[in-house]
Amino acid sequence: MIFNRPWIVFLQFISTLLFSAVSWIRFGMALDLWDFLSDLPLSVSPLYPVVSGLLCGAAGLWVCVWIWMGHPRAPGALRILSVIFALYYWVDQVLVMTSELRQTNWVFTGLVTVVLLLLVFLSLKPAAVRDFFGEDYEQEKQN
Repeated sequence: MIFNRPWIVFLQFISTLLFSAVSWIRFGMALDLWDFLSDLPLSVSPLYPVVSGLLCGAAGLWVCVWIWMGHPRAPGALRILSVIFALYYWVDQVLVMTSELRQTNWVFTGLVTVVLLLLVFLSLKPAAVRDFFGEDYEQEKQN
């Protein structure tokens, strides 16, 4: 049931599920619009959104299942996924999305990235969350 876990864990689950769903949508739309994307003057192949959507969707779904099940490795996987996605986002923004028409507020985008990463890391700190995920955190509580 939903209520057998702390509400923060439920929010982590929903957030990860949303991340995964958006990535799967990117994967599907890139496949569906392959011919259209091929005709555009893009700096990357249409294979880029296909592969990135597939990898992010699969990784997000995997972590999502671990969060739901309360797997002891879920907190570490969520941290790693968050950092990798933040790095991927910035590489994508700086190196791939090269358009003279683009107007990006880099300070705001950077601040949002830092705040979201802090929220992910801080959401894994409460005792109820650590208890829910079990084994890996039990050793920390004893020290």
